[in-house]
Formats: sequence, C-alpha cells, structure tokens
Amino acid sequence: MKRLAVTIAAVVLVLLVGTGTTAALWNDSETVEGTTVNSGTLELTMNGQSQVTIGPLSGLYPGGVIATKIALAGQASGNLGLDYTLAATLSDTSSASSTLYGIIDAQVFTQSDAGASCASTGLPDGMQVYGSGGGFTELSALVVTESLVAPAADSATTHLCIRFTIPTGTPPDVGGIELSGAATTFTITATGEGTR
Repeated sequence: MKRLAVTIAAVVLVLLVGTGTTAALWNDSETVEGTTVNSGTLELTMNGQSQVTIGPLSGLYPGGVIATKIALAGQASGNLGLDYTLAATLSDTSSASSTLYGIIDAQVFTQSDAGASCASTGLPDGMQVYGSGGGFTELSALVVTESLVAPAADSATTHLCIRFTIPTGTPPDVGGIELSGAATTFTITATGEGTR
C-alpha cells in the first residue's frame, strides 16, 4: 500500500514537471521609498453661501439688461488647486416662470477687482467667460468652468458680473404666456473640484 502511494506521488510529480505546470503560488512585492500622501480641504462660496438665488426676475424687457455681481471665494489646502463650474437651475417651475427662463439670455464676466464695472449699460470690465464677443447666450445652457485657486496657493476670490437680457424682437406673447406680467426665479450654483 505504501509502495502504491509513493508510485502515485511520483507519477503526479512527473506529470506536473512534464507539462510545465507547478503547484507553487508565486508572490512578489516591492517597497517604494520616499512617497508622501497629503490630504487637503476645499471650500467654495458665493457671496458667503453655497448658491445664490436670482429673482423673482421681473421688469426685464426685450433689449433691456439687468446686472448682478457675485463674489466667488475659494480655499484649498494640501497642495490642491480649485476649479469651479457655474450653472443655472430654474427654481420656480410654473408655466410663466419656465417660459421666461427659457427665453432669457445671459453673459458672465470674471473680474479680479471688486470695484470693477458691472453695469446694465456698456460692456463690463473683466474677461467674458460666457457668451462671446460681448454677446449673450441662453441662460438655460449656462455652464462655465474656470480655475479659481492655483495649486499650492491658499485662497483666491474672483468677482462674477452676470447680466441678463431678453433678446430684441421677442414677441410680447410666447407660447400663450404674456411676458409683461411674467416673473422667474432661478439659482446660480458653483461646484468645486480639486486639481493638482
């Protein structure tokens, strides 16, 4: 019986060696020297809050412009930078509000100086980041992504001049909604993302 067990073990060993297969499990590991993992924190506020509600926006007429200014402040630590994405979301979803929101155009300028011009007339100071060439683009499509805090910098503040208009030539009645009595409320939100 003992001889049979030894013979079977020898046959199995020969088969394993003969087929190039091994019963061993291989394992390897390496140590990488000099690596450091840093954690960090990010904070982003608009006029000291997480979002800004605009409205009820009324009294706007075709060709007229309403302007508002928002301070966007960011902090980043752990050698992180901070990018932000600005977007608009309709708050009041009633028919009149939705219709007015759908035809309003917007433009956004970034300004480094809190005292920079953000008037309803003329062209604001700063760099235009939404709309183009001094023009306006649909408010409902508003998406702006910009850098706010550079990596290894602690904090930064930029000022956003956001202007709204109804395009010249818009009829007084849109989809059965009389625009002269319509009002709309929407939210401007900035979301942050850490960068390296």
